[in-house]
Amino acid sequence: MSFRIFLFIFFCLQLTFSCKVKKKEVFTSNIAKIDDEQYFKKVQKMGDPCKDPLNYAPDPDFTDQYPYKTIKVNFHIIRNNEGKGNFSEESGKKYIATALRSANENLRKNQKMKLPVGNDTPALPINLKYELTPDPNIPDDDGIYFHNDDDHYFIINKGKNRNNYDRSVFEKYGVQKGEVLNVFLQDNHLDSLGSKTYKPNTNGIAFSTWIKGGLWYHAVSDTIIKNGKKVVPNKYTPPKQLNHEIGHVFSLRHSWRRDGCEDTPDHANCWSSKGVPPCVVASNNMMDYNPHRSALTPCQIGMWRMTATRNKTKRNLIKKTWCEFNDEKTITIKRSMEWNDCKELQGNIIIKPGAQLIIRCRVALAKGAEIIVAPGGKLLLDGAEIYNDCGDEWKGIRLLHDKKLSGKVQYARDSKLLNLANPANLVKPEEIRS
Repeated sequence: MSFRIFLFIFFCLQLTFSCKVKKKEVFTSNIAKIDDEQYFKKVQKMGDPCKDPLNYAPDPDFTDQYPYKTIKVNFHIIRNNEGKGNFSEESGKKYIATALRSANENLRKNQKMKLPVGNDTPALPINLKYELTPDPNIPDDDGIYFHNDDDHYFIINKGKNRNNYDRSVFEKYGVQKGEVLNVFLQDNHLDSLGSKTYKPNTNGIAFSTWIKGGLWYHAVSDTIIKNGKKVVPNKYTPPKQLNHEIGHVFSLRHSWRRDGCEDTPDHANCWSSKGVPPCVVASNNMMDYNPHRSALTPCQIGMWRMTATRNKTKRNLIKKTWCEFNDEKTITIKRSMEWNDCKELQGNIIIKPGAQLIIRCRVALAKGAEIIVAPGGKLLLDGAEIYNDCGDEWKGIRLLHDKKLSGKVQYARDSKLLNLANPANLVKPEEIRS
């Protein structure tokens, strides 16, 4: 064997072993359209999946694909000019902290529905929470505000002085309007408490980006004596009222009548279970009127999350956790899946060998994030819009190759790839061949 041949064989062996565990990586620049008549017939019947609330309800087996959404909130405690009729600053801040924890806990521990009796409605994770949000422009702000105002400290639901729908308290005292959900705590008019016929009860009302939480102070302060013991009967009502009213902000309606969700049955809206019709069992749905409000159905969860994602006004109330890249939030697709909901993600998307991911809606990716398609994996864009929501760029779609296989990306219905550091084009197959 000549020395030249020996060097050639040696070089080839070195190249073989050195590349054995390496995969070629390339950001795709041209994406071809699929040619599958049966597929297009199927999706034509689908309609617009991005508007179906059930597609936004978290899958308990893939909760990482439905990240927590954080709703920004602040609180306003309104008292009369003398500082009476509602919480003091010390007790108010303590109770708001308690109420906020309790409200978040109710969201975290979504209960199973009690109606209809014997139902199999799943209690899915909600993946929503509230966060007290100070104004960065106010020194030492904590997001809790106290206002002494004779004209606004009370809420009245009935009669000629009814003011529960009045917006002036928000117009006068709202902070970070449209960016943070403002919660106004108004209570009984002090004159009303002197009337023997007046029956105060906790209540609230929701507007587009703010709510009134009525009579919290009364609910916490009202005590009765039972068997010689002091009892606070409504102490845990305000956190449930908070969830109820914020549910309204995010498109949920009262669940005892037609509310747009098939998994919330019509019922008599009973305050308690009496064992006889129509109140054999009282509902525990969050959008009812009773003390048991701790359950949301898949449709309701999806409706809330869909509104938080698709409605621009409501979306502004959500903390933008998806701007900064976090590799720990990377989503790995190990089997074929369809994404029929809009998403905001912090990490990469990795499609493993043999898996296919179909994206049909908007997906926001963080700065520097990328979609990586492993050899034998496939990405199909079917009406998708993949973009960065924070004024930055995501890297692009990276295909991995080995000796036998390549990652693959195609599109079906027209899709958009925006804000890419490595741009990609949707082209027809013949344009690639040419």
